[in-house]
Amino acid sequence: MDVELSLLKLLVEIDRFGSMTAAAEHLMYTPSAVSQQVKRLESVIGARVVERHARGVRLTEAGRLVAGRAAAIDIQLSALRADIDDLLDARTGHVTLGVFPSFAASLLPDVMAAFRSEHPDIELEIRSSRLRDLHSMLQSREVDLSLAWDYPDLLMTVDDVVTEVIAEEPTVLLVPKGWRTNGPVRLDSLAREKWIVRSAQHPITTIFRTSCRTAGFEPDVLIESNDYMESQAMVAAGLGLTVAPAMTTRYLREGVDAIPSSELPNRRILLCRLAQRTPSPASDAMASVLVSVFDTVKFT
Repeated sequence: MDVELSLLKLLVEIDRFGSMTAAAEHLMYTPSAVSQQVKRLESVIGARVVERHARGVRLTEAGRLVAGRAAAIDIQLSALRADIDDLLDARTGHVTLGVFPSFAASLLPDVMAAFRSEHPDIELEIRSSRLRDLHSMLQSREVDLSLAWDYPDLLMTVDDVVTEVIAEEPTVLLVPKGWRTNGPVRLDSLAREKWIVRSAQHPITTIFRTSCRTAGFEPDVLIESNDYMESQAMVAAGLGLTVAPAMTTRYLREGVDAIPSSELPNRRILLCRLAQRTPSPASDAMASVLVSVFDTVKFT
């Protein structure tokens, strides 16, 4: 049965007012138009829905059945409109954010707290992984948006993924606590130091070696480490120096100091989305929170 919603609404109003004339005035129809609409409704359902009496009209048994269903439909449509408004205004919804490990270990709690405070009824899911896996999650739509990073001389490009730079963080020098000085240090003064670096393929190792060569020396690498916390442990043990993104030093290991260096390039923080995917209001809300948190954070 294909019944227009306007016909159902009309019947509800006739039942409400007990008069076709009053229903017509309320809906801004002419009385003849109401009569025609009632006949259309009766033709569709195959039964009379109104009957006249001395003071107006009343619904037939079939009419009461239809009006009851119509009222329920109207309630559901009103609820649907409210749900849609909540979704469009980012009051409800769902967002899955992909993050990389150094962000997850430092700023993720701040982002989650801010998001839950501003959007308590949006379901939030976090996926933490390496960049390559995060890109795959974007392309397979397992995440709505993700964070990534690159360096100005090692730009990240991924097919079908659009990026926006939302922050830059310094690359800092990590030294044992009490080491020579806590002030800025020139790289060329560190030519004789032992170094702890990430694996040879890691971008921070590439930019570190390039910076050292620009300063006039080849770093003496003692250890290739697996992650930044491992590197911090080795620095604390006095095995050598290392460099790291400032984000990774938010929870600096005891026995380690972070020293700024203007000779090491900043790491860019990228917000990534799938190019062909229209952002949902919930994902836009998350993007806004991410930008806000990065605007307020103070890197070492």
